[in-house]
Amino acid sequence: MANMRNVYRRYSMACATMTIAIFIGFIMERTEASQAPVGMQGAAPVSASTAMKVSLGGGVLSTPKRPVADGLPMMPSDHGAQASLPVAPVLVAVAEDVPVGLIPQEEVVPAMSCDVSLAAEGAAGAMVRLVLNAPCHTGERVSVHHGDLKFTEMVGNDGFLDLMVPALSTNAVFAVLFANGDGATATAAVDSLMFYDRTVIRWTGESGVELHAREFGAEYGEAGHVWRGRARDISAMIGGVGGFLTPLGNPSIPDAARAEVYTFPSVTAAQSGSIALSVEAEITDGNCGRTIHVKAGKIEAGKSVSSRQMQLEIPACDAVGQFLVLKNLVEDLTIAQK
Repeated sequence: MANMRNVYRRYSMACATMTIAIFIGFIMERTEASQAPVGMQGAAPVSASTAMKVSLGGGVLSTPKRPVADGLPMMPSDHGAQASLPVAPVLVAVAEDVPVGLIPQEEVVPAMSCDVSLAAEGAAGAMVRLVLNAPCHTGERVSVHHGDLKFTEMVGNDGFLDLMVPALSTNAVFAVLFANGDGATATAAVDSLMFYDRTVIRWTGESGVELHAREFGAEYGEAGHVWRGRARDISAMIGGVGGFLTPLGNPSIPDAARAEVYTFPSVTAAQSGSIALSVEAEITDGNCGRTIHVKAGKIEAGKSVSSRQMQLEIPACDAVGQFLVLKNLVEDLTIAQK
């Protein structure tokens, strides 16, 4: 009976030991499968007997070493098809600019006209307003011509030039001319010119020439002395009291043609008498030792009655500051009250 019990215990112990070994092998197989690299997941499973050997001696279990794979790991079965790459390299050009189709079309801007135009309009005091439009000649010098009158001006930065010019004829014709040959003309009817007397002088460059008018016995520096430094304006003729001087030409332009015109309302004069007219030249550093040319003209009742010119030798520069009086170049005006 005792022998049967021992046999029964041995069988029970053997069955328990086998069960534990199988269970431990199953756990180790699952653990290794989850920790295995991707390349090993498609390999055949390792059996429990291979994965672990159980030593029953002394009841101690020993963990077997992980098998070392021979060569590279296997690719998983679901890695997909291999990419098909071109044999020759393909050059792709990338444009830096935005495609033309995505850019809105630029509106066509009308080209600026370079035509030169001149407008002339009669004004009070037998004056004419000139408006020059020369958009392609901004900042350029331009010559203005009217009968024997000639002077040089500068076109503004906006392409315009606005001037008031004394008319020298009732059918006044004006012309402007640029250095490249561009120009324009304009006319204006000035019937009121017959009511005025005008004296004109003109010259070129730094001549120092000045036109002086001393009305009804006025001395230099008095109220009746009209010259560049006291030119007056058209308002001086109100009531026929006095005349005014109009300087023409831009003195800042080198070798500019310049002119001065004295106007007196002879028909509407408030008094009778004479107006002494003279052309004087100050000797300066700019004209000393030079020869200057001066032209003069006279307009009465809308018509030219005289025209003269003079060549003058300016003294040496040691006479700077003195004045020369050009005699017989202009005539005095005799005013009869009407």
